[in-house]
Amino acid sequence: MSLDSSSSSDAAGDAFHRRGPQYLRLLTCPLDGAPLTRENGDVVCLEDDGHRYPLEQGILRLSSADQRAALDAQSEAHEAQAKKSGWRSPDEEAFKRLPQTGLGGFPELYWPQYAAATAMMWRFLEAIRVENGALPVGPMGEAAVIGAGMGWLAYALDVAGYATVAIDALAGPQHGLGVFPIARFFRVQADPVHPPLAREVFDLVLFQEGLARSRDEADEEAALARGVAALKPRGVLVVMDAFPESLARIEALQARLEAAGLRVMDLPPRLTWRGRLAERVDQALGRNGTLPQVVVARKGT
Repeated sequence: MSLDSSSSSDAAGDAFHRRGPQYLRLLTCPLDGAPLTRENGDVVCLEDDGHRYPLEQGILRLSSADQRAALDAQSEAHEAQAKKSGWRSPDEEAFKRLPQTGLGGFPELYWPQYAAATAMMWRFLEAIRVENGALPVGPMGEAAVIGAGMGWLAYALDVAGYATVAIDALAGPQHGLGVFPIARFFRVQADPVHPPLAREVFDLVLFQEGLARSRDEADEEAALARGVAALKPRGVLVVMDAFPESLARIEALQARLEAAGLRVMDLPPRLTWRGRLAERVDQALGRNGTLPQVVVARKGT
């Protein structure tokens, strides 16, 4: 899976030239937290030009050399497991249909669960758009997707009007950030537990697979702290978990978010009378006791 800067396509370089300044201001040097700039084809730390990060095949590799080796090993292991399990890589049309139409070889409920979680997230985002008085079509601000995988959710946010940064350790061409290289969202291979995000620049920070890929509590706390710090005032933090384990873990997450100064939001009502009626029927029949797959919290002013 090793990426070679000499094989980066001209299209990827042109795309970065057009959009790079828009996204670099959203990111920081992972070693010292300083701002970044472009220099001779690389991304360079403004405080220490020895901290250099290559753009390879359209993916900014924002980590130290040692970290990069570890991230590559993690990505290669994921690609190998996907191949062994028979996961099918998406072409462009299949990618654009995710998660509503899933890919072959994945666990039975994988894509239906992600489709349900994504639908719930869009209900929150639509309610927030209406509350903010934003237009249905137009710029929505800046978004970061942590643990973005193939980037299908980053693609959806980009299409919806967010300037989107997708961050993950996974950078392979079959099941990582390299899957759909012509999309506009900006790909960054970096540590998803300590994402190199600038402070107070994002309108939306989304953890696609929980607070961190690790279940270690220290990792989750570190990821949460980075996400909260990256939000603008009144910015929104979303934690998606398509396979929630227990109500206790969800309540603990909500308590963490509130302790960090965020306000946990209630699920907005459906916007149609049929949807509201369906929810009332579910309540009457006791079918609404499933665990929420998305937790959304808003930062104060």
